[in-house]
Amino acid sequence: MITLLQPTSFDVECYVAARTDAEPTARPAPVPPAGFRAERFTRVIGTDRVDFRLASEGLESWAAHRGSGVDVFPAEAELVAGSTVGIRTRQLGLWVVAACRVESVIDESNRRGFVYSTLPNHPECGYESFVVRFDSSEVIFEIEAVSKPGVALVRVATPLTRKLQRRASEAYLDALHRYVLARR
Repeated sequence: MITLLQPTSFDVECYVAARTDAEPTARPAPVPPAGFRAERFTRVIGTDRVDFRLASEGLESWAAHRGSGVDVFPAEAELVAGSTVGIRTRQLGLWVVAACRVESVIDESNRRGFVYSTLPNHPECGYESFVVRFDSSEVIFEIEAVSKPGVALVRVATPLTRKLQRRASEAYLDALHRYVLARR
């Protein structure tokens, strides 16, 4: 949903509730579906196991989203496969409300994160992964987005919406990096 007026928390909660049983617009796959574009964004956000633990905790508490100006609903959203979450953000003066389904949670010794898929009426169709990994002396935060326009306004403005996707991903990277730095 894209609107001029800021949706209330109740509006977002109702929007998410209406999509609890909805099928995702796309499911994660080794190769992006035809017509979808894949983009990857990475950043080194730490150097040791402490930073890896902090980055993992940040992902689990939605710090990358919240720290970049995205409201997550419900406020106490747990990172559990199968759960439905809502997001509310402002882009170019417009309010965007969308719902996503957590498809999987990654909990390995050197890799943590999650993958979610967009639900119907999200501005984009697709899925996105948010993963932190520890590689001997670096903690790397990687975001992979596989998407195509999901609503008419986004289709018409595709060059601009790609820039917005990049800007949002960079904001997620910045936010989780700040989260780790603030807790060292």
